[in-house]
Amino acid sequence: MSEVRNAIVTGGSRGLGLAVARRLARDGWRTTVAGRDPESLRRAKEEAEAEQLELRTVQADVTSEDSVRELFAKVTATEPLHLCVNNAGRNLSRLLVRAARPGSAAAEPDGVLRHSLEDWENTVRLCLTGVFLAGREAAAAMIRHQVPGAIVNVSSGLAGGAYGQSAYTAAKAGVEALTRTWSYELGEYGIRVVGVAPGVMDGQALHDKLARHPEHARYMERLKSTIPLGRWAQEDEIADAVCFAAENRYLTGSVIRIDGGGPPGWVP
Repeated sequence: MSEVRNAIVTGGSRGLGLAVARRLARDGWRTTVAGRDPESLRRAKEEAEAEQLELRTVQADVTSEDSVRELFAKVTATEPLHLCVNNAGRNLSRLLVRAARPGSAAAEPDGVLRHSLEDWENTVRLCLTGVFLAGREAAAAMIRHQVPGAIVNVSSGLAGGAYGQSAYTAAKAGVEALTRTWSYELGEYGIRVVGVAPGVMDGQALHDKLARHPEHARYMERLKSTIPLGRWAQEDEIADAVCFAAENRYLTGSVIRIDGGGPPGWVP
């Protein structure tokens, strides 16, 4: 009888994280999804059960060191961890600065609107610090159980920089740097570290945002026209890349870009 392989997916209760978790479950992984919202976790579990897939759920906040420690302690108390997918994050669009419209209440005395420190810190804490905390505990669990496991970090096709994305792109560039750094440090333990950098995904989050912001929807249509494949990625296509990274035993330190050929960081 083959050993059961255990996986944790952060931000796994919706969107890409849920697509990855369901794919892993179909492939025979015992999969735990972690997320902050108990209602989303409940729905994810019920939808998986309707397809006869087993997902375990744990409420956890990757921005909290205590919460991350509790998550990994709970999952690895009696069984080893073979895979951690660091997916939790969010995209925040903010210009660094811009001239305010006359009479704008949000402008500072010099008439300039500034990217807030709060938005910067919240985005970096979730998209970068959360990867650090979860990756650290995953590596510790694998070393403790002497398991040659894998850590897959979800980056972004925009990690090299993009218009209006200071905090998000800086965080994702940091994720790619961690991926390479950890591959050097953890290779001696048989732990692989791989990044997956998706382009724009054609999921519910995108649809909701475009419905709320018609001007942004027009911009995104222009952006899509610059992609060689002429469409956004499907979540299952990105999940395929994550699972490839998890399974390939000689892949480490690399970032797999899966963006349809890649849009530029800005389209006028």
